[in-house]
Amino acid sequence: MMKHIPNALSIARILLALALLPITYFTESGALGLAFMIVYISAGLTDMVDGRIARKFGWTSKIGANLDGSADYFFIAVALVTIVPALDFNLLSYGIIIGFVALKVFGMIVGYLHYGQLMMMHTRLSKFGAFAAFLFPIVYVLIDHFAAAGVNENTVFIFLGAYVYTFLLEEIAINVTMPYPKRDISGIFEALRLRKEDKERKEKDAK
Repeated sequence: MMKHIPNALSIARILLALALLPITYFTESGALGLAFMIVYISAGLTDMVDGRIARKFGWTSKIGANLDGSADYFFIAVALVTIVPALDFNLLSYGIIIGFVALKVFGMIVGYLHYGQLMMMHTRLSKFGAFAAFLFPIVYVLIDHFAAAGVNENTVFIFLGAYVYTFLLEEIAINVTMPYPKRDISGIFEALRLRKEDKERKEKDAK
């Protein structure tokens, strides 16, 4: 039973993400309200611990990895449709969001064409980027409530956007470079090393 804990956490993330929809559209507080933030943070916490638990206790599996990735995509999608309309953003910030989605979809297509499966990369940059993106609504609410001197939500988001674009572009580069699918990878330099090793191994086998 214990080995199913990571998968249960991934399923919980999907259910918590679903709960954000009625909270957003059928409660007085709506998106970014207290109830929303409690559920949102709880969903994010499941994402932080399910993979760690699976790797620590050797409970990893292909089904678990696919479930984790699917839960991530679903949580991101729900977060976008619930949170973005509630933000007081300028046109540049909305353009950045559209760019996020376009790059992510393009990266998924590239990965599928290369490997025949959808890839959810776990690189160092993507982990930090995902964590920063997860924190942004929380930071936004804090800025909005406490009116931090000299801090503008759009400025914070634009800096975050520059970082997220970096890891999305790296993800696309890895999908093009990697000779075989590998979700847990440190970054593009490891992908290049593995590509070189794979090429040398094939040349050796051909002799």
